[in-house]
Amino acid sequence: MFVGRRGTRPAPDDPVRIAVVGPDGEARLRIDITPDLLDDAHATPGFVRTGKGYAVAAGPWLVRLAPDLSVLSVGKGGSIPATQRTTLIPVDGGFVVGFSESLPNAFWTWLVGFDGDGSYAWHHRHNVNGSQALEFLVPDGDGGAIAGGTFPWLARVSADGEFEPIDLPEDLPSGVLQTGIRDGDGLLLCSGDTTARLDADFALDWTREYESVGEQQARELQPDRDGFVARTTGEDATDFGLMGIDAEGSLRWQQSYDVDDDRNVDPRTLAVAGDGTYLVAGGYNEGEAGWAFALSQSVSPSTPTPTATERTTRASTDPPTALPTPAGTTTTTVPGFGVATAFLGLGASLAGLLGRDE
Repeated sequence: MFVGRRGTRPAPDDPVRIAVVGPDGEARLRIDITPDLLDDAHATPGFVRTGKGYAVAAGPWLVRLAPDLSVLSVGKGGSIPATQRTTLIPVDGGFVVGFSESLPNAFWTWLVGFDGDGSYAWHHRHNVNGSQALEFLVPDGDGGAIAGGTFPWLARVSADGEFEPIDLPEDLPSGVLQTGIRDGDGLLLCSGDTTARLDADFALDWTREYESVGEQQARELQPDRDGFVARTTGEDATDFGLMGIDAEGSLRWQQSYDVDDDRNVDPRTLAVAGDGTYLVAGGYNEGEAGWAFALSQSVSPSTPTPTATERTTRASTDPPTALPTPAGTTTTTVPGFGVATAFLGLGASLAGLLGRDE
């Protein structure tokens, strides 16, 4: 499933475009819905799969959809300006939606609660010093959510909106709150060149540093069959990278890709499709079209249009080393990790986020 809006700062009346796409890249179902946001809101949407179909949110607006994309309900939470990517997760009895409000010299996080019928229930603004952006929103394992981000902060949010800040460990490496994911009863955090794991009590379990990753920044973490896979930035804004991390934080492999296209491509999201295949998708800045690449460990690179070309063809394996001692680096050659398929020309509904439809 893909959801999106036009460009990186869509107009308030720009519709949320939704498409269910098959394995051949063809859109099987499509629907456009106008969220009717505030004039200064430019939220890009997110979605989750539910027991009755899907839930899609764009800022403080949420729509529940049946599997055939027919609308079950629409809810909106008042005059809340949303200017950044929307994240939502199911919680006990409803949903928590999170996003950042960005101003020229400040930004802060909004969390909005919706009940199981999709109606607005509550909201909370987290603003300590004008520098609290939302980077991730994950289940807390107890019916609520854990939210976190820069500069830096972590908090537990109950299903009814109670907000409880979490004290960060003093020895937590700087920057690792760029993205996070649940790891059993703990929390895995990543900045790109460093990962850290917090245990169930949010104490620091371990840290790992990856010298070979350089200055790439993590944008997303997903669970993989042997641990986790991260989507990272590339040397240019249009490029991206992938790196595999095992359950103990060791770097198993890394790959970087140059996206060769005349348009200003905008990598947005990652999904793990299984069997060593990863889907990276995005849109074109200020454009309506979207794109997706299926990248596989089992095939050699092909040359689709536009092209995702491997800039490196090696995987670096850094042994786990507790900070602050820098980790050493060895390199090994790995076959494959080419472009298995490129899904192109999928239309305006593909400019945003992608998720795996199990």
